[in-house]
Amino acid sequence: MNTLKYGCLISLFFSSFLFAANIEIHQHQSREIGSGIPIPKIELTAFRDVIDGVNIHVSIANYVLSAPDLATKSVVSNEGFLQGHAHVFVNGSKRQRLYGSDIHIPQSWLKDGVNQVAISLNSHAHENWVSNEHNIVGSIFLDLSKEQFVLHNFTSQPIKSKHAHH
Repeated sequence: MNTLKYGCLISLFFSSFLFAANIEIHQHQSREIGSGIPIPKIELTAFRDVIDGVNIHVSIANYVLSAPDLATKSVVSNEGFLQGHAHVFVNGSKRQRLYGSDIHIPQSWLKDGVNQVAISLNSHAHENWVSNEHNIVGSIFLDLSKEQFVLHNFTSQPIKSKHAHH
C-alpha cells in the first residue's frame, strides 16, 4: 500500500511541473501538423557539465532544426520534413530559442532540488507544432544534488519505440 501511495505522490509531483511548463508553452499559437507530413520526434538527454550546470542534447527525427534565416520560405523543408526552431523552458519560464542540437543550462537558471527543462518544437512564426492535440515537446526532470541526477524523462513523440507518454 505504501508503494501505491508513493507512486501517486511522485505522479502528482511531476504532473504539477508538466502543468507549469504547459502554461508557458501554450502562450504561443498552435499549428496542427498537416496530413502526409511526418510527425517530428524529440528526446532529451542530460549530462553534467564539469564546470557549471548541465548540458542537454536534443535528439530530433523528422524535423529540420535551424535558424530562420537558413530555412526555406515554406514550413516544409526540401526533404519533406517540417522545419523551425525550438523553445527552451526551465522550470516553466521560457529562457531562449534553440537552433541546434545542444544547449548549456547554467546553474544560475536552476534552483536547489528538482528542476524541469522542457523543449518544444516551433515554426519560425513561433507556433507550437501540434499532432493530435499534443504539442511536440520533450522534458527532463533533474536534481543535480543526486548522483543519478535525471529523475524522469518525458517526450510527446519518442524517437525510439521503447515507450510513449501522452
